[in-house]
Amino acid sequence: MPANSDDRRSLVLAVVGVGPRGAGLLERLVTNAAEVAHGPVEIHLVDPFPPGGGRVWRDAQSQLLRLNTTTEDLTAFVDESVVMAGPITPGPTMAEWCLTHGRHLSDPELAAEAATVGPLEFPTRRLASAYLGWAVDETLGRLPEGVTVHTHPQRAVDLLSAGDDGGGREVVVLEDGELLAVDAVVLTNSHVDVAPAPPFAALADLAVEHGLHYLPPGYAGDLDLSAVPAGEDILVRGFGLGFVDFLVLVTEGRGGVFERLDGQADGSSDEASSLVPERQGRLRYVPSGREPRLHVGSRRGVPYHSKPMYRLRAPKPAATRFCTAEAVGALLRRGEPIDFLADVWPLVGREVTWASYVELGLGHPGRITVPWEEFAATFAALEWGSEAYARWIAEVVPDPADRFDPAVVDRPLRDVRVADRDELSRVLRRYVRDDLERRADPTWSADLGAFHGFLAVMPVIGAALASPLMDPRSLLRDFYGWFMGFFSFWASGPPPDRLEQLLALEEAGVVSFLGGGLEVGVDPERGVFVARSTTVPGEVAARSLVDATLPAFDLARVEDPLLATLAARGEVASQLLVTADGEPVDTGQLSTDGAQRLVRADGTVAERRFALGMHTTVKAAAFARPCTNAPVHRLNDHVARALLALTPAVVDDSEPVGAGRRS
Repeated sequence: MPANSDDRRSLVLAVVGVGPRGAGLLERLVTNAAEVAHGPVEIHLVDPFPPGGGRVWRDAQSQLLRLNTTTEDLTAFVDESVVMAGPITPGPTMAEWCLTHGRHLSDPELAAEAATVGPLEFPTRRLASAYLGWAVDETLGRLPEGVTVHTHPQRAVDLLSAGDDGGGREVVVLEDGELLAVDAVVLTNSHVDVAPAPPFAALADLAVEHGLHYLPPGYAGDLDLSAVPAGEDILVRGFGLGFVDFLVLVTEGRGGVFERLDGQADGSSDEASSLVPERQGRLRYVPSGREPRLHVGSRRGVPYHSKPMYRLRAPKPAATRFCTAEAVGALLRRGEPIDFLADVWPLVGREVTWASYVELGLGHPGRITVPWEEFAATFAALEWGSEAYARWIAEVVPDPADRFDPAVVDRPLRDVRVADRDELSRVLRRYVRDDLERRADPTWSADLGAFHGFLAVMPVIGAALASPLMDPRSLLRDFYGWFMGFFSFWASGPPPDRLEQLLALEEAGVVSFLGGGLEVGVDPERGVFVARSTTVPGEVAARSLVDATLPAFDLARVEDPLLATLAARGEVASQLLVTADGEPVDTGQLSTDGAQRLVRADGTVAERRFALGMHTTVKAAAFARPCTNAPVHRLNDHVARALLALTPAVVDDSEPVGAGRRS
């Protein structure tokens, strides 16, 4: 890597956490350096995991674990759609990379996968890690003169400030004692360990007291599943992506085999079949004998919807129509408390519904019985969700299967009551099969329209969510507690074959269903966990319980040594909001200001300490979809240019410069 070109002191930066988000920030730093930096720039990358994939997408994990994003929907590069100040740096999507570089990987297993994976297929996390790592190498291969990068494959355990007046450099303390004196540091390590939340901690204590086995929320790829007993009943709470990972690892990961039986095609559409390998016949699971017997349920009682295997037939709307920056701005200008369900959700729900009907009306002429212009005008005129609106939709969209009703979508088992578990099994099997057929057949591409609608509204509503006017109780209860789960249920589900595998496992007796409205507790007299559902009478008891969900970040429970140490000293704080009646509400999220700088417990701002990630007060997904003006690229570019515009901090003769060791 090129050395500094002159004797001016370098601007020294540290990026702690170099997964997809940290890697994206690195790319923006390197690309913007020639335009914004005042002189030489030195960048330190701190992460015990290889750059690019980071912890979650690292190479060192099971080949069975996959993304729930297709190769054509993943890019590590900034394309022409991104509206930002910095230069555009185009590069291949993962699908394009697989056809060129991926098939030449030195790992034969990954090279074979890259050579055969299609644009609408879901790659392994190991292959995604190779792509993301390659993207980092591309960034490092085009360093401009005066920019140097150093990698440190270890954890940061502390962050110290040199100088009592706060004008000195920051010192990053690594776990081996090495010190990195830098002018600014960015924390992008959002996937850190946290202690179980109080309800889960209470279950863990009860499990110890009664000799039961309990597994709290965690990343399945990091969990020791050897303690999950083979051949025994296990209650599993959670039906999302965490459950899918757990399911794969304790079945196929223990030697079970899925076989495709000869027979008719599995229902894939012509379009999907041209883009993904054709699947013929029904799937069967052959147990290894080492599987547990899983009884799974959740609040909804059904798995997340599978990802759609088709493309839109009509052009995707270029911009939102109802949930707009102007509409959100109007909410802010009122100066009144904002309630998510009362104020924001009507904008969001209307926009997502509109996106569904745009695809239905323009992509499938005839499914709406009035001319499109008339439909669009009436949709805009009526109050969304009103009785008049419902009556009109029933008239002009005659097939109920074509209507998008969030209330119906959100709780499919809301009004379902069955006599016994055999009937519940039939209901769930039919539900999953219907979902697989619908997500494979472009006849139902309006579902994909709604999917894009969900993605489009997320960056628009950010201003309301981050506003002091946002009612914090509504933010926690309605947005985080309900909407994000609803969004994930519809738009962040597993690859379709995972639901095929679920059906095969149910048929093989490895999986059974508990239903919706799930409640789990401990029966101390019997010494068992007990699960009850509002869908079916009776209960299911077992000596093991798995909460198959991802852990939620909470600064108060964080176990990462760096964040825990900073929190103990009051140098970072969780976001504290105040209700209209003066009640403080702690969100648990890492508090940052509008420039992404860390906010201390006393309310002051750390001028040279920044943070990016889903654990901060400003949310942007780490991954980017091509040609979507991705928020993560825009945010990375903004922060990178702000960092590069800094002048080197004051250097005290007594403080270390560059790398050193802690005494």
